[in-house]
Amino acid sequence: MRRMLPKLLLVLGVWFYASGALAQGLIEFSNWGPGSDAPVYDVDGRTPLAGPAFSAQLYAAAPGSSLQPVGVPVPFQSSNPGYFMGDVVAVLGVPQGGTAVVQVVAWRASDGLTFEAADHPGGHVGESSVITVRGLGGLLPPPSSADPATLFGLQSFSLHVVVPEPSVFAIGLLGGSLLALGRRRHWARGAVKLTPAPP
Repeated sequence: MRRMLPKLLLVLGVWFYASGALAQGLIEFSNWGPGSDAPVYDVDGRTPLAGPAFSAQLYAAAPGSSLQPVGVPVPFQSSNPGYFMGDVVAVLGVPQGGTAVVQVVAWRASDGLTFEAADHPGGHVGESSVITVRGLGGLLPPPSSADPATLFGLQSFSLHVVVPEPSVFAIGLLGGSLLALGRRRHWARGAVKLTPAPP
């Protein structure tokens, strides 16, 4: 009996770990399908993203938590521009049948391997609005839904070029220049008033 106890504990540990992993809510990461037809466009707002030159990734979390990347980045389809077809992804911390908040991000692949790496001055990046997805699917048997949830309510969005933020020094220099210009105008107006009129 003593020899069987460690094996029994190991089997129970694996079973609890597996059942916890299976209980995570699942989402189908695709912007085309039931409830979502949301192509993604380049910076011009008209050209749909196509091929491996652009990537998309899902960010998700339980309501009230910070969005985190889930799954891996996927390329856009060459044969169906504007659309991507990713895998079914598990949202950690959200149980099967639960609710998650999600956001799709996209970027030009030459700007970085991840969205964070591509989000630099001159980079082409874009984000969808944050949406709430209810009734996440899972691997546990009914009464919970086994089908992964879709990105119902996702809307189209476009990439934009990241503009560098001005430094504190640049803002100070601009403010000082405007202050000097204002003082000069004020002094010039005062000097005009003091000039005597010709006789």
